[in-house]
Amino acid sequence: MKLVEDLLESVRAFDCPVKRVCVGLHWTVVESRHAGMAHTYKTGDKVELEGSGVLAGQSALELAARLRSWEPLEASLGLAALNSLIEPVGRPGNVFDHILQSCEGRTVTVVGRFPNNEQVARVARRAFFLEMEPQEGEFPPYACEEVIPESDVVVITATALINKTLPRLLELGSRATAVVLGPSTPMNDVLFQHGADMLGGVRVADSDALVASVVQGVKKFRKLAGIEAITRSAGL
Repeated sequence: MKLVEDLLESVRAFDCPVKRVCVGLHWTVVESRHAGMAHTYKTGDKVELEGSGVLAGQSALELAARLRSWEPLEASLGLAALNSLIEPVGRPGNVFDHILQSCEGRTVTVVGRFPNNEQVARVARRAFFLEMEPQEGEFPPYACEEVIPESDVVVITATALINKTLPRLLELGSRATAVVLGPSTPMNDVLFQHGADMLGGVRVADSDALVASVVQGVKKFRKLAGIEAITRSAGL
């Protein structure tokens, strides 16, 4: 997948040994050049990570290369490792503040279940919410082929990198304002080159505090300690 290959190439020069790996119930954290995180993407299968127990000390770039994997747990580790090699540059603030302004009176597609989805539905002219296991008011992921090309704003969870759907989602939203967001988001210009207009991710300010949250099973973004939300736009 060209997007993954371009992301890996962008951090090749920054490779260094991994200091710490934490694979939690909901989040995965890798510490190398920086601390990076990603959603722990699970399936119903019982999977053990390759090299589990001896991941610390390995090349961060080699772990990041697992983002190529079609095994979701391996790819989650790969994305966290990739993010640990990226300098998390961005303005402090929650990208949803900008999203809500952009959505007012417009057609919006949101890929992922976010706490602010109800607010989006209230301000948008039309809103489509896509989720892997849709609940009431949501659509299945394959609806993207129909609803995203009709949208003015497309909001995409960065976990779409893990399941390999992000390139197609960005392609479908090429005429819309495309926002990639979530703690898994690589704050990297490569995403702009592939069609994103805005990124909403995190900067890890205290890796010990973050790992403490992760190992104790914290799921909700707002309850995770040691991180701050940042945003970044194309061209800035």
